[in-house]
Amino acid sequence: MRELSTDDEITAAFALMAELRPHLVKDTFLEAIRRQQRDGYRLFGGLDGGELVVLAGVRDGHTLVRGPHLFVDDLVTTAARQRSGHGAAMLRWLATYARGRGFDRIYLDSRDTALGFYERLGFEPLTAVPCRIDVARLRGS
Repeated sequence: MRELSTDDEITAAFALMAELRPHLVKDTFLEAIRRQQRDGYRLFGGLDGGELVVLAGVRDGHTLVRGPHLFVDDLVTTAARQRSGHGAAMLRWLATYARGRGFDRIYLDSRDTALGFYERLGFEPLTAVPCRIDVARLRGS
C-alpha cells in the first residue's frame, strides 16, 4: 500500500475508481482529486503483481459527534479481484495509518451491498442515515 501522488499515478487510478464512482469523467478526474487534496484528501493504492487492485481515498476528520477520526470516502477493489482479501488488507493498513495519525476510529459510509463485508471486519453500523437535497428544491427557502 502506498500513496498515489503523481499526476501519472492518479490518472492511472481512474479506471478503478470509476468502478465505484461511474459518474466520474476521465478528463476531469485528476483535477477533482487535486481539488480534494487541498482539503486533506489522500489517495492510497494497493498493487498485486504490479497491478493496481485496490484504492482508498481518505481524509482526517474531526466533528462534534465523532471526535477525531479517519474518514474513508472511497474504497474499491477491482471487480476481478474482489473476495481476494485486498479490501480487508487496505482497511487493516488504514487502521495502522489512522493510529499513526493519533486516531482511534475509522468512519465510512457503506452501501447496503457492502455492509456485510464491513461487519465481518468488525465495523458497527450506526443509526445515522445520510440525506441530501438539491438546494433549489428546499421548501420554504
